[in-house]
Amino acid sequence: MTDQTTSPSLTARMAAYAASLRERGAIRTSPVERAFATVPRHLFLPGGYYTSGRFVPVPAEPGDELLDRIYSDTALMTHVPTSDDAAGRYSSTSQPRVIAAMLEALLLAPGMKVLEIGAGTGYNASLIAAITGAEVVTIDVSDVIVTEAARAAERAGEKNVTALTADGYLGHPAKGPYDRIVVTCGVTGISPHWLDQLAEGGQIVVPVAHGGFHPTLCVRRDGQRLIGHGVMSSDFMSAAGPLYAWQDGQTPALTEPLPPQPLTTWENAGPALEGDAYYDLWFYLGTITGRTTRAYIDGLDAALGMACLHEPGRGTAWIQRTGHLHHVGDQGLANDLKALVHGWVELGQPGITDHYAILERASDNETVFYPVDWHLRQHRQHA
Repeated sequence: MTDQTTSPSLTARMAAYAASLRERGAIRTSPVERAFATVPRHLFLPGGYYTSGRFVPVPAEPGDELLDRIYSDTALMTHVPTSDDAAGRYSSTSQPRVIAAMLEALLLAPGMKVLEIGAGTGYNASLIAAITGAEVVTIDVSDVIVTEAARAAERAGEKNVTALTADGYLGHPAKGPYDRIVVTCGVTGISPHWLDQLAEGGQIVVPVAHGGFHPTLCVRRDGQRLIGHGVMSSDFMSAAGPLYAWQDGQTPALTEPLPPQPLTTWENAGPALEGDAYYDLWFYLGTITGRTTRAYIDGLDAALGMACLHEPGRGTAWIQRTGHLHHVGDQGLANDLKALVHGWVELGQPGITDHYAILERASDNETVFYPVDWHLRQHRQHA
């Protein structure tokens, strides 16, 4: 970063921002902390951001109130699909603790070449470049987003970011091979083109659709196998096209609330769960059955968690953070869900990082490699 991008007060603010992410455990290493402390996030907002349906402009020299918001652990929406937004779709700068955890999972080192799928604001690519000191290629299908990302990196003084308009599914072979590939949109599996562009010993950090959300996996080759290890709970806007093709037997997250209907509640059907423990349970349910998804219905508070088993025409059963189980339709689904929750408890409440999967595609007609065979601490789980 150039000396012109930060004032003494801003330098102290950015250092505190980075330190807070380290205190929360999202940052674990000094190179990642140094990147967050030196790459100015406020320079990566193309004019401003959206919040509660309104656009908040960010001037060249934002005041303390705006800086407090920007240098907090908050995702900021920079584009929405409205008639006056030339990007034509949603785009954002992700929650900093999610960005930090993904960068830590990449295991970056000086000199590594990185491909990023989904340019966003350019902030993520510039953080990577600050860590590696090498070229970061970031691609996006939107010319508007690519132009903004390139200009933001230039404003911040980062010369190793190359922003290009390209199809994320195809990657960018002309600048490969890449030591690392990072994906900043939700996908259903791994593009074979990414594997062709991945250097020997490389890895891909990617949010993969699983049980109705997009937890992050770290994907590596293991001989002839492709292995995905659970990294963390996360959720991202979904990609389009072949990167979001659904495997048979998987239930996509429902986009519309279920019709209003009476709910039956079983109190204390499972343990009360705080923080990421609820997502550990949700992830586990997704490894066991493709009926796991996310669904909304009147009468349930979404803030308490909406993980459920859903079978169209049969019913839906939810488990929430409180440990209460709610269901509509066939009580058999509720019985199934209660048994699965108890099974997770008996296993010692394994976390996302305790899981790994084999990724495969049944034929060349499948556009991505899907997680098809989940394992837990060396014990095979039921598909």
